[in-house]
Amino acid sequence: MERDERYLVVVNPVGRGGHAQRQAIWLLQKFRRMGIEHEALFTEKAGHAKDLVSRWAHPVDVVVAVGGDGTVNEVINGIMGSRDSNRTLAVFPSGTADDFARNMKIPRDRDEALKTLLAANERTIDLMEVNDRYAGVTVGIGLDAEIAYRSYGSKHLRLMAYWYHGLSMLFKPIPRSPLAITIGGNRMENDYLLAITGNASSYGRYMRMLPKAKMDDGVLDLATFDIMNRWKVLLLFGMSMMGKHTWAKQMNEYSAPEMQIECLGDVYAQFDGEVVIFPEGEVLRMKVKPHALRVKASEVV
Repeated sequence: MERDERYLVVVNPVGRGGHAQRQAIWLLQKFRRMGIEHEALFTEKAGHAKDLVSRWAHPVDVVVAVGGDGTVNEVINGIMGSRDSNRTLAVFPSGTADDFARNMKIPRDRDEALKTLLAANERTIDLMEVNDRYAGVTVGIGLDAEIAYRSYGSKHLRLMAYWYHGLSMLFKPIPRSPLAITIGGNRMENDYLLAITGNASSYGRYMRMLPKAKMDDGVLDLATFDIMNRWKVLLLFGMSMMGKHTWAKQMNEYSAPEMQIECLGDVYAQFDGEVVIFPEGEVLRMKVKPHALRVKASEVV
């Protein structure tokens, strides 16, 4: 194990109902007992992790994100926005879905996760650059983001909140997201059920919406889903857990180093699970940033 690296541990204390704080206390106790040089910072509000990392001036080799995917996303943006963007990211999974860790094969077991973040093995991955923001896993517009938005008030139910609100939406008018997508000079306008751009194959813990996507292939993958009846939506999402949903004629797949999405109406969107609402006229200029980030990873990826 590498013991001479300097670690900055960034903790979201309210992540997963306080689970992240408990995980952080365990990790920091381990660091102290092992004599590992480290500093610990606890976030106080949304966006704080990004600010802490980007402004941290002390020498540090590895930034450890202790929290869920939102915390990981903020730390990534903090690293990319800092004067020293060569810092390595480590993830100590402590969220509900932990999609970034899952795609990187970082164990959720804390003893195994500790071994991973202390080991020398690293993997260099691409990032998705969207205007002035980065994402490590997915940027989704439409149904998935609206479900996430509705689930915020039921976070105590964890993943069950997504299933509850997702199923409840099937008994209401199917939401439509009017978008204009431009890839390689070709412009496509449509009302979409979902448009998901990804750097990785799976998200939402179980869904493999982009089975061909890889985190280091130098391209972005996009899947669009046209409006369909509610029972087909349910079947589609069920089969996406096995990556067996690509048969649907309402689905189209694309791959390119850059693309553009224009919002033709107000739409729900999510960046690595964190929801935003884009107004009509918002333009998302998306491109891959190849080999942008070093990540502590398991030896088998």
